[in-house]
Amino acid sequence: MKYKVLVVDDELEAQKRLLLHLGRFSQLQLLEADSNGKEALKTIRSESPEIVFLDVEMPEMSGVDVLAQCSPPYPYIIFVTAYNQYAVDAFEQNAIDYILKPYTFERVQKALDKAIDMIEKDRLVNIHENFKELLFALSRNDERNTDSVFINRIAVKSVGVTTFIPVDEVVYIESADQYVEVYTQTKKFTVRESMDKLEKSLNPNTFFRTHRSFIVNLDCVSAIETVDKHLSLAILTNGKKVKISANRKQEFKEKMNFE
Repeated sequence: MKYKVLVVDDELEAQKRLLLHLGRFSQLQLLEADSNGKEALKTIRSESPEIVFLDVEMPEMSGVDVLAQCSPPYPYIIFVTAYNQYAVDAFEQNAIDYILKPYTFERVQKALDKAIDMIEKDRLVNIHENFKELLFALSRNDERNTDSVFINRIAVKSVGVTTFIPVDEVVYIESADQYVEVYTQTKKFTVRESMDKLEKSLNPNTFFRTHRSFIVNLDCVSAIETVDKHLSLAILTNGKKVKISANRKQEFKEKMNFE
């Protein structure tokens, strides 16, 4: 990967010397150098360089003024100056480093390595955050897709009338020969449907078949009663107790986050 680098210096000789040093690094893409703060700000906004070697003292707009007017994405700033007293100001402005004129290749290399190291570390953080956001978005999408497969209401047909029961009002379902009986908190409905077919149409994150004769709404389980080592009961919010088969008990406990 190549890093975009901008040099900003109003002293042409110093500018040329710095560009000469930077030209020795194959991983850099050198932008056309700027000689004043206004040009620099315009280039930073249009080209989004990763690294800017920014002169502190320039006419009309100083390097500190340029940095203060930058907006995201912010470049990594290395201040360049002929005066050592600007070091404190540089770091107060969150610069990566500062180098003194006249530039030496070794000092430029050190500052550049420091900037690239920080870019890569920040990129890893951003990649990690973006990856987490992507996973979250995908999981939300999966949930929506999964939910869309399952019914959100049960149709109860009688002569001339079809009644719809929202599934979130269902407390439990009990098999009754070729029919099933659907129970809410206060009512019972008889539905001409097989237990197996109805089970497949319900979201398994909400409904669980505790026994061949019962399907319960997990949100309506208020307690679990252990009668003996062979028999456990799920106590529901409407007071009903339903059997939990021995071979389904462990999965039921996992669904309920219960050990």
